[in-house]
Amino acid sequence: LFRSLLHTLPADTKRDFVRPNGTYSGSDVGWDEPAYEAGSTATVRAWDYSRTRFPTSGTAYPDMTSPDSGLGFFDFLDDLYARQDILAIALMRSFAEMLELPADTFETCFAGSGQDMGTIRLLYYPAATDAEEASRRTASNYGISPHTDFEAFTLMHQNAPGLQFLRPGGGSWVDAPVRPEEFVVIVGDVLERFTNGVLKATPHRVLQTTWERSSIIRFNAVTPNTLIAPLPQFGAPQ
Repeated sequence: LFRSLLHTLPADTKRDFVRPNGTYSGSDVGWDEPAYEAGSTATVRAWDYSRTRFPTSGTAYPDMTSPDSGLGFFDFLDDLYARQDILAIALMRSFAEMLELPADTFETCFAGSGQDMGTIRLLYYPAATDAEEASRRTASNYGISPHTDFEAFTLMHQNAPGLQFLRPGGGSWVDAPVRPEEFVVIVGDVLERFTNGVLKATPHRVLQTTWERSSIIRFNAVTPNTLIAPLPQFGAPQ
């Protein structure tokens, strides 16, 4: 509900919170998603939150509160961030166990000196229900163009189809599942690097859809002082 309220704010209001002074981006305010594929454009709109302040993102948030929790933008998303951390830590330990590594191998890269550089994204892909949005669709190739996530791994929840994964080996694209009470886990570049390619970052994209679609993304990223290199157990860098 809070995500919907944020995304239904008028475009003139959203412009007060556009990057780099704020944390909003979208085609409706002229700040498009990066073109991960040369020549591509995207229609996604996003409110972002990170505990780490990045040069491309400011601190301006809308003065709104969640009707369910009574929390404002910052507190609402920070609470969600903390709850997602519980799942993320369990996953890190599972990755380590699967790879026969000490249980805290990955967890230590997200703690200690410096705050981890993770991000929550509240994404919205509007339906093409008016002439203005239909025009944007004509000019755009994707909801988001094909890419891999540079962080360690991503938690993704979607309320409608649209996300696709590239099969291993570069074959066909397959639809990501839509599961109301579950996150899909997407391996990122950092985890591929840590394991020297044993785990592969997953290429993915979001198609243009005629229907409305929303998703919650949590990028799980390491602390700034973490060395991104293959762990000794996985041999020399490839």
